[in-house]
Amino acid sequence: MKLRYRKSIEIYFVLYLAALIFLLPSPEDDKKKADENNSKVFQIPFSIQPEKTTLNCRLILDSSGIKIMSIDSMNTVIYFGDVEKVDFEFTIEDPMLRQKLFLKNEADTSNPYFRFVDNKESQSAVFFWSPPIFERANKTYNVIVTAYATLKDESIEKSELYQTNRIIKAQTKFSLNMIYMNADLVASNQANSQNQNGTNTGFTSQNQVFSGFQPSGEIEIKPEQGYIKSFAYNKWTNTVNIYGGIIGKDLINPRIKTLPDKEDNGGTASILKIEQNRIIIGGTTPGYGKLRVLFTAISKFDKKEHSVDFIVLTEKYQEPLFERTMYPEKTYTIDPRIPLLLGNEIKALIRDEKTVRVQSEQGSQFQFTPDINDTNQIFTLECYVDGNLIGQKHQIRVLSYPNPVIKDVQYIRKGEVNILTNSYGLYNGKDNLAEIEVEGNAIVRELRGRMPDKPDNITNVQIFKCTPRNLSQPFSFRMYVMDSRGKKSAPRNFEE
Repeated sequence: MKLRYRKSIEIYFVLYLAALIFLLPSPEDDKKKADENNSKVFQIPFSIQPEKTTLNCRLILDSSGIKIMSIDSMNTVIYFGDVEKVDFEFTIEDPMLRQKLFLKNEADTSNPYFRFVDNKESQSAVFFWSPPIFERANKTYNVIVTAYATLKDESIEKSELYQTNRIIKAQTKFSLNMIYMNADLVASNQANSQNQNGTNTGFTSQNQVFSGFQPSGEIEIKPEQGYIKSFAYNKWTNTVNIYGGIIGKDLINPRIKTLPDKEDNGGTASILKIEQNRIIIGGTTPGYGKLRVLFTAISKFDKKEHSVDFIVLTEKYQEPLFERTMYPEKTYTIDPRIPLLLGNEIKALIRDEKTVRVQSEQGSQFQFTPDINDTNQIFTLECYVDGNLIGQKHQIRVLSYPNPVIKDVQYIRKGEVNILTNSYGLYNGKDNLAEIEVEGNAIVRELRGRMPDKPDNITNVQIFKCTPRNLSQPFSFRMYVMDSRGKKSAPRNFEE
């Protein structure tokens, strides 16, 4: 009996211990509760949605230039959620060139093709674009939209207010397509636009419906360029396209108004040409600041006024980067530092008295290599926008290479000296190196393994070791340097 009683106590003790273990929380339970608490942060919905997933621009290229047949130039991105202080960022990606452009502020107008405007009242941002028509090829851009917002206090429980990261993020994206169409096919379709029943079957820029582009059914007026940059007092042009209507038939009384940000800044604008579905406007860039150009026209049927505006900005001129002194057979890079100005012919060139020696494409960086016959000649660097000289003409002098020199004679030990020489430039496309000629009790050889780096882009440095030819005679000699061109240095004497 006594033995059974002891076993009974042991069994109850084990059962009691097991119950305690089951009551203890496990690490998995702790993690699950933590996940549940964290999930409350993300249960507050915040998202952004573009009105359109694709914006298309259809263009044709013919002998008269580039024409925009249709364009969807704006997209509205709306946000949803119980949030405040929403900030938008737009990233425009060029997947072909693997380049990115970042727009983080609606006030950023440095890029003439892409911009956006915050619309706090409608909880949205409006993205605008105009096609970079200097790229005369089909093109697709990806636009990634990122929005940062702050959670409102009332959307978070008080117990979690100071434990929650109140800044949240949402993303979306859409694409921009530039599509060049066959000009001959467009002309053919327009010529055969009437079928046997008299109905219009051909292509027209107003009513043709493309995939990803749906006309609104109303008259729309859009400029090809929302922002125009040019140098002070330079000529500029812009085209205002009409969609859903024709000037004279559907729209009347086209006019423009200029609104300079500062009085008498010299900016002008006027209507240069009126066509059925587009207006060409041109003028003079302000001397400083910016000029707002407002175009309006009135609907002939309902008397509704349609208007659109764009901005003409003055681009600051920067001096080109180049070497004002050059040497023959050396290649130099010239940076005109002319920004890309849409719709303008830009060029930078180097000329002599008779001919243009080299010219850049659209004001980009270019290289110039004077030849040996250009020695002692003077060239000019000139920059032009639409045939007008920008800035001043800059002189470039092509100099003759200096004669070689004995730079230093270094005493190493008794019966040994090192001679440092400088020679300059190229000869037959290779470094113009020198040789030492000695007269007297000396033997010389070059220390090629110890040739130091060039101090500049034309100087060739060499080191020569000199020892006595006859140890029984005094260590003294006369020396000079001659380069590959046959030019000699001034002579120099040494005596130990």
